[in-house]
Amino acid sequence: MDGWRSAWTGAGRALAGLGLWPVALAGFLARGGIVVFVLPVIVPPSLVGLATFIGPASITPDGPTPALLLRIALAIALFSAVLLVGTIVGAAAEIALIGAGRSDPGLGDPLPAASGLLRRVVAIRLISLLPVAIVFGIGIQRLGQIAYLELTLPTDLVTPIAIRVAARAPEVVGAILLAWLVGETWGGLATRLAVLWAAGLARALGGGLNLLLRRIVVVVPLLALSVLGAVVVLGLAIGLIAWSWGFVRDALLGGTGFSGVLAMAGSTLLFVTCWVAGLTGAAALATWRGLTWTLFLGEDHRGSGGTRPERATL
Repeated sequence: MDGWRSAWTGAGRALAGLGLWPVALAGFLARGGIVVFVLPVIVPPSLVGLATFIGPASITPDGPTPALLLRIALAIALFSAVLLVGTIVGAAAEIALIGAGRSDPGLGDPLPAASGLLRRVVAIRLISLLPVAIVFGIGIQRLGQIAYLELTLPTDLVTPIAIRVAARAPEVVGAILLAWLVGETWGGLATRLAVLWAAGLARALGGGLNLLLRRIVVVVPLLALSVLGAVVVLGLAIGLIAWSWGFVRDALLGGTGFSGVLAMAGSTLLFVTCWVAGLTGAAALATWRGLTWTLFLGEDHRGSGGTRPERATL
């Protein structure tokens, strides 16, 4: 099935399969989507707050102090634990979504799922992070230098430091985003080979990379369409949440009495409504994207290896 037909059919399946939306949403949130819904209500730390957290004497002429190294180690350990748990939850949701998209008589009989499928998908998803990890490792020195300059000699005291750093190194940020998209697409194709055709870890990763490169003229437009959909849906969700949160903040800082209670109740109801609307849009988007890529691969017998015996040799 070509990319455009896959996207169109996937949209119809997503609208018809409302029961898949909670599964897709769980996977989206677990793999980092929760940041989209938390970011609008978080106040970025100020320079004073960052300096207080890091500590004025954390970096000496001899280098970082043991206390700072301990904070860094704890942050890395916490991030690794969150990444692993999120990947496991996301992999379980992805397997369920792919299975639902595969239940179509037109796609043929699926091969029986092999044992250890969840572990294999988790490994695929973690390995597919290598491109962005490599690019980030290459660009971390430049980002760190800019962040240090912005902390010591800030160019703007109003704009959050993350935006200022990204604005001063757009090529690094762009390369990281491109590597992330490549890794996500590679991991998504490899995951579907593992789920649909019971491919082993190495064969799924190799087959996904082969399919990505060989059918790049179809993959790129389909990826661009999915990115455009994500920008529109998630951008609207962020805007609504940030807008409604402003009313909640004003009500908290506003007057007291009966009018204050009414303002707080109304703004809270508006905020919850916008939050739920954003989650609903994200659920529909995640369902559509998951089904679209499954349909794209489902009938691509060249990508899956051709006939059933050939597919078994992936």
